[in-house]
Amino acid sequence: MLIALGPFAFGVVRALRTGSDLRYLWVALAALIGAAIPIGLGRSRARGPAAAAPLAVAALFLSILFALLAARLLGTVMGLGILVVAAAFGLCFAVAAALHVLARERPSL
Repeated sequence: MLIALGPFAFGVVRALRTGSDLRYLWVALAALIGAAIPIGLGRSRARGPAAAAPLAVAALFLSILFALLAARLLGTVMGLGILVVAAAFGLCFAVAAALHVLARERPSL
């Protein structure tokens, strides 16, 4: 959970430092929604390490795509800066997604 909170923490720090810039929070929310789609779709059948990798890759790509779309809708000019932010946010959510799938694989007592 802490890994998934990273982009939101970054957005809160940015909002507090600038006083009114909430764009990173919106981008983080869009990236989270993008990462949640493959996890939600694969919830019933995705278990173990074999399922974690494809879901994490799908979460990474959708998270980056949604983050870039949100940034574009907010008026951001596409450049290296927003690509780095989207990739970093996407990576955080992809790692969190993989760990989420791996955590569901627990032996029964």
